[in-house]
Amino acid sequence: MSGLEEAFERIGRAAELDLPLTHAPGLALAVTDGNDTLGAVVRGFADVAAGRPIRVDTRFQIGSISKSFAALCILQEEARGTIALDVSVNELLPWLELPEPFGPITLHHLLTHTSGLMTGIEHGPWGKADALRARSYPPTFAPGDRFSYSNLGYKLVGHVLERVTGMPVHEVLQHRLLGPLGMTRSVGAILEEDRADAAVGYEPLLSDRPPHLQSQLAPALWQVSNVADGSIVSTVADLCAYARVVLAGGRGPSGALLEPDRFERWIGPYVDTEERGTRYGYGWNVVDLGGRRTVRHSGGTLGFESLLAIWPDEGLAVALCLNGYGLRDAIGSYALSVVSAAVGARPLPEPFQPEPPERIADADPIAGRFVGGDRTIELDAADGGLVLRSGPLAVRLERWPDEPDLFAVPHPAFDRHLLRVARDQTGAVLGVGHGPRWYGRDGVILDEESPLTPGWDAFAGLYRSDAPWVRAIRVYERRGVLLAAWPSSGEEYELTPLPQDWFAVGDPALPRRARFLDVVEGRAQTLEYNGAILTRSFEG
Repeated sequence: MSGLEEAFERIGRAAELDLPLTHAPGLALAVTDGNDTLGAVVRGFADVAAGRPIRVDTRFQIGSISKSFAALCILQEEARGTIALDVSVNELLPWLELPEPFGPITLHHLLTHTSGLMTGIEHGPWGKADALRARSYPPTFAPGDRFSYSNLGYKLVGHVLERVTGMPVHEVLQHRLLGPLGMTRSVGAILEEDRADAAVGYEPLLSDRPPHLQSQLAPALWQVSNVADGSIVSTVADLCAYARVVLAGGRGPSGALLEPDRFERWIGPYVDTEERGTRYGYGWNVVDLGGRRTVRHSGGTLGFESLLAIWPDEGLAVALCLNGYGLRDAIGSYALSVVSAAVGARPLPEPFQPEPPERIADADPIAGRFVGGDRTIELDAADGGLVLRSGPLAVRLERWPDEPDLFAVPHPAFDRHLLRVARDQTGAVLGVGHGPRWYGRDGVILDEESPLTPGWDAFAGLYRSDAPWVRAIRVYERRGVLLAAWPSSGEEYELTPLPQDWFAVGDPALPRRARFLDVVEGRAQTLEYNGAILTRSFEG
């Protein structure tokens, strides 16, 4: 067996270990150098009910990896002289009439997520209506001041492409990139007619609580769209063909797609992101870890997650797609490492050993007795993890991905909320939050909690929507603070009051806004979040 064959054997074994730790039934992965795809690994099912396996040519929705495609097309238009990146988007889209309270929002700001615009309404099926609704949600900081990820911004990029080319954005992508690069299994839009020829996307069955390893999966909605921020359907082999454009400095099989100066501007980077050590270009994250430069972007849609990571100095790239959630950057990095070693005739890295979420190496400092009103829980460090005990109940906790102090509690008595460890400035554990309930560490005395502002008790409850991107939001009070939580993602934010009955969701400088409407018998019946409308559920 050659070194490269052994490398892909190891990647296959890594995928077999990693897949059960995701919320996905199938995985495809391929690695390319600057000339051709070196090999691929597929595991699991594209359609569980039909027993259809994942293949190398299985199509997946690739989500936000699509952003770099749109950015490349924008730079091509700039080279033609049809647009400028430093003028207001309102000049490029006269119908838009977007508020610009802090100054002009340019294509550069949209491409780098520094516009100050909200993430997006994400109602779908998308069109100009989303952009028009954005008039009611103006930027919250001056363009260029900071990074705040905005799908809406890239939707506007797509509208600009459509206006200057006279074609729908998916046709622009086909003519400019997918066709010339030989990406024959890729399309620039999520279309119903392609659904039968793609993997089925899966998501956790229950939307009102955080998923854990025992969570059941269900098919996700196939949402038709042709927007520039995330509507490409592709395969790992086709994504490798796209990655070779980056490895070749902007050249495709038939010549330059971007001249060298514009290629450098495409990659950037320009601005620090929210992730430490990562900077953003035009549709690309650029990371320097241990002296190795990585150009990458991940993607996520309804029932799909993806990754495209490129090591320019090594001349290698990896594409990875899941028909579900739980993407692990670790397996992508491992695939690049092991192939790099094989190509360079070096010893292969040790076999990949994914970390199960039940394994919590630093459990001892968290363990202890915690008291919350009439309830007491024990957190015991046991067998390399943490066990929650409440009366006769004993539940092994699962660490939330990339969050050292967040834990899923996989038992019906506790699974509606994550367990959140709170620490002081020295790192000592003060207590744990679990939805509206606070459990203080036995013997730790905290300042008296602030009373909830009068009238805010009308807001607590579970709000639901049939819109697939914002299915459920829980609102509750804990220690005098009003909080909103997105159960399926594990996010929890403080609600800070603003004028005209609005609340900032988390950092008031960021464009996340909510308000409560239609108070009946002392309870708000409607929650509006950045244009999404959710209604109070009878369950909450």
